[in-house]
This record gives sequence, C-alpha cells and structure tokens, in this order.
Amino acid sequence: MIKSLANFFVCMMLVSAATSAEAVEGPIAYFSDEVPVEFSKPTLPSPKDQVTVAKVRVMGRPAFLLGPDQSGRSSGKMPKEPYSAMLKVLDVIRGKPPEQELVSVTFGTSGFIPTYALGPSTPRQLAQEYYVSMYEDAFGFHLLGSPIDTDRYREWQREISEFERDRLRSPPK
Repeated sequence: MIKSLANFFVCMMLVSAATSAEAVEGPIAYFSDEVPVEFSKPTLPSPKDQVTVAKVRVMGRPAFLLGPDQSGRSSGKMPKEPYSAMLKVLDVIRGKPPEQELVSVTFGTSGFIPTYALGPSTPRQLAQEYYVSMYEDAFGFHLLGSPIDTDRYREWQREISEFERDRLRSPPK
C-alpha cells in the first residue's frame, strides 16, 4: 500500500512539473555549499545589485507556511513563497549586510514544483553552514534559487527521504 502511494506521488510530481507554467530548467537549491554565482530566472529580482550573498547557518528545519487558520480550516490562500526559515548570518560575501544577525527568510514557489531542494532537514544538513543569495523588499527577506547539479539534488533529496523514513519507523520516545 505504501509503495503504491509513493509511486502515485512520484507520478503526480512528474506530471505536475511537466505541466507547470513556472517550471524551471533543471533543479534549483536555496542553500548551497558553494558561493552562488547564477540565479534561477523565476526568482531573480530586479535590479541585480540588491542581492546579498551570505554564509549562514539554518537555525531549524524550514517551516511550511500553509496550514489551518485560527478556526482550524485551511486559509485557502497560497503564499507566493510557502517556506520560511530562520538564518544566522555568519558572513556577507557580497551586497548589503542585514541589520540583524538572525534573519527570517521566505523561499520556494507556490506552484507544485518538485525540482527544488527545500532546505536542510536532517541533523547532518542542519549542522552545516551554507551560502545563500537573498534580497529584501517591503515584505522581508527572500531567498533566490540557484541551479544545482541533478546528481547533487538527488543526493540531497535521498538523504531527506531516508531520514524521514527512519524517523517514521522509530518508536516514539
């Protein structure tokens, strides 16, 4: 049953990616081991000089911003960037440094696009430092996606899937 459900989910992801108007060319990532030099076109703000590239530590698993409202019902509105994370800025490589050391950022796309790595989720991933590209507007800080090699993307997702599978199998403490 679980295997059938997983196969269905994978098929739906592939169909959705193929039909999405926002589909990007190849996978993208928001957190990188290397200084990003290229940005994904759907996420690139204008003008380019407003982009800050920084070395950061992610302060916890990214949060999905969609959920029930105070009444317990789905809010129904899909935010443009449905994920949020708290980052500790360790160093600014390029651009204007944020005023605070801890920065709340949003990222991701509202379309169902399975070709981007959402962010660090496993203990090993959360223990690392990353480079991010971000910009600030009236609504706060937003991460920019950068192209990622398909093999790196698959490895990132494999690690998350294995961690989640092991976590679900382990008995509650």
